[in-house]
Amino acid sequence: SPSPSPSPSPSTPLLSPSPSASSIATLYNPSFQLLSTSGVCRTDDQNKGNFDELWGKSYPECHDMCLFSRGCTGFEYAVEGKASRCKLFKGPILSTLPVGGASCYKKASKTELGPHKKRL
Repeated sequence: SPSPSPSPSPSTPLLSPSPSASSIATLYNPSFQLLSTSGVCRTDDQNKGNFDELWGKSYPECHDMCLFSRGCTGFEYAVEGKASRCKLFKGPILSTLPVGGASCYKKASKTELGPHKKRL
């Protein structure tokens, strides 16, 4: 019988993280600081919209888009009914405003993240 693929070596569990590993990363991610579990992010631009608003994204998608975007200062994730909203902020997040169903995450500064080398 033809084998579908070479069997992976049992000594390499890091190559295939289990779903539980990714949910642990969601709960504790050193790249972001949870500012509020029930509030929206606020910047100093009088809510003029210094952010990108995306609908229908999952929490991990929203998180990763901000994480890998150089200009993103933090993100807000909210679920309204059946719709999910992801806001990627470009200005400094200074405070939160109490709103149920929304969470505000601020990207940690380079110094808070530890000794990462700046990529050229």
